[in-house]
Amino acid sequence: MSSHTLTPLGGAPAGRTVRVGWDAPLASFYAVVWDEPADEDAEPDYLAFAGAAPYAVSEVDTVLELVGPYAVVPEGLRVQLLNDRATEGERFKGRPATELVGKLALPHARTPRQAAAIRAALR
Repeated sequence: MSSHTLTPLGGAPAGRTVRVGWDAPLASFYAVVWDEPADEDAEPDYLAFAGAAPYAVSEVDTVLELVGPYAVVPEGLRVQLLNDRATEGERFKGRPATELVGKLALPHARTPRQAAAIRAALR
């Protein structure tokens, strides 16, 4: 799993975190943006979140567009994320939890492409 922490845009509150990467076990790019709460007992305020299901985000541009309003997207990050995927590969199919996670995720697939990829992994 790769993880790249980006610099929040100017004017963002202290404690904002913006992270993107490739999650090989889910075979998905991911993006998450959150603000840490002022009260340490409170939950973080999640502003954007994608890629937490098998094959959820197959296009790198999707995560870059998602975090664009929140962070500086460095030149070369797109290529780095594609390299992360090429290096780490897709490791959803054949894992011990593939059947359980796949069957739970399938009814919630957001696109026909995601559903087809999950079905293929379950074969």
